[in-house]
This record gives sequence, C-alpha cells and structure tokens, in this order.
Amino acid sequence: MKAFEKEGFDVTYLGTDEYGVINLDELKSALREDTIFVSIMMVNNEIGALQPIEEAAKIVKSFNKDIIFHVDAIQAFGKLRILPKKLNIDLLTVSGHKIHGPKGSGFIYINEAIYNIMVPQILGGGHERGMRSGTENVPAIAALGVAAKMAYENLDENQNHMYAMRHRLIEGVSAIEGVSVNGHLDNNSAPQIVSVSIKGNRTRAQVILNALQDNYGIYVSAGSACSSNKPAISETLKSIGLEKDLLERTIRFSFCPENTMEEVEAAIKALTELVPMMTL
Repeated sequence: MKAFEKEGFDVTYLGTDEYGVINLDELKSALREDTIFVSIMMVNNEIGALQPIEEAAKIVKSFNKDIIFHVDAIQAFGKLRILPKKLNIDLLTVSGHKIHGPKGSGFIYINEAIYNIMVPQILGGGHERGMRSGTENVPAIAALGVAAKMAYENLDENQNHMYAMRHRLIEGVSAIEGVSVNGHLDNNSAPQIVSVSIKGNRTRAQVILNALQDNYGIYVSAGSACSSNKPAISETLKSIGLEKDLLERTIRFSFCPENTMEEVEAAIKALTELVPMMTL
C-alpha cells in the first residue's frame, strides 16, 4: 500500500475495535466511486483477530462488482476452511512456511474473471501463461502442495486441538497477576495465536522473550516475525487501544497442530514463575 501511495494512488486505512476487528460500516463509508482495490488480512498475525471477510466482500461487491477484493490468508490458510468463490474473493495470497511448507514458497489464487487484467511482476520468458517468468522451484512447489493437502485432510481435528491449547493458555496466564490477553478470548479469534501483555518495570517484550528462551526453552516472539527487526511500536497494538505502558510489554504465542497440551502447561508454569520475579 505504501508503494501504491508513492505511485500516486489514494489509500484509505481502516481502524479496528479493541479486538482488532474492522468496522463494516467504516469499510462501507470508505468506498468511493474511484475505488479499485480492497485488501483485508483474514487473520491478524499479532493478536489473531479474525476479520469478517464474507460480509466485507458483500459490501464491496454490492457497491461496485468491479472492485478487486484481495485477502491476505497467510495466517488463515491451513487453520480455517476457506472457499474463495463462495466468499467472493478475487485474489488470495498464501505463504508455505505457515503450514510447514518450505520457506520462500507460496501461491496466489486468482479468480478467472479477473485473470486477463492481471499484470506480471516478473517479466521475461512468459512462463505460467505469461503470469510469472523464470524457472520455477519445483521441489518447493511440490512440498507446498503436500503441506496444503496434509493441513486440510485433518483440518477439523487440528483446529479443535489448537483451540483447546489456546483456551488453556488463556485460562492459565489470565490467572497470573499483571498478565492480560489481547483480542477475543473465544472462538471468534483464530486458533493458533495468543497475544499476552505483562505489566511491570522489567517486563519489556525482549526481556521476557529472552528469559523464556534461555531459562525454559520456550520460544515466543515480541510481535510478528516480519516486524522483529523493526524497533517501531506495533500498529496493531496501537489500533486496539492498548494502554501505552503495555505496548512494549507484549509477547505472542503461536501454535501448530504438532504442539502439545504438555507444552502449553509448561509455558503457563514458566510465566507463573517468571512474571512475579520481573514485576517486583
């Protein structure tokens, strides 16, 4: 979107409520006669907020069926059931590493109705019907296909398992004084992400992260991985209205189907021991 702005396009950014979810009325009000593109992240990568994609698509297409509706499904694919045509999605982007595929692999779903207006970003030899030139990474493509198949063959079982771990982690850490959980606490959020804020003078995210890793062998992040090299405060946390004192005291737990309830209990135990020592 920043690149679009540099090219002269007007870009409107939607806010969120305290759970990280967009307001559909705000989306409707933001649409203009010259709007050509709407992009929404299905699952927020920091707090797991689940956006109302189907309802948003109806609003966009009712306003103007020619507006291209894009969904960033990187945190949603393999965790939720996604039917692009049913949801009126024109473009859907996915990254392989979020479902145990190779890093650097991914795919884009393109609705055939807009295929002819798509412009390739890599020019040259005309591979993939002119859409992407260059020699494809066949092993990565094949591995991504296997990863996607495995994710959806066991989707319901995996989803229930992750929700169970999520609910137990929320229950356990919420009982610790000074600890709060961001976003929805129920199944209105994605199953694999829990954002936790910790009050205290010595509870900056990086300090907690290092203590969990070095002392307990527990790996969490201070936010989304794609922003780990940027010292700026998270726009997501600011958007949900998190109090200023907690903006730099928030960590993210993320699950996959291979995690276990025993690991969740270990994380709860670690925070139960660690937080009181760091909040003295």
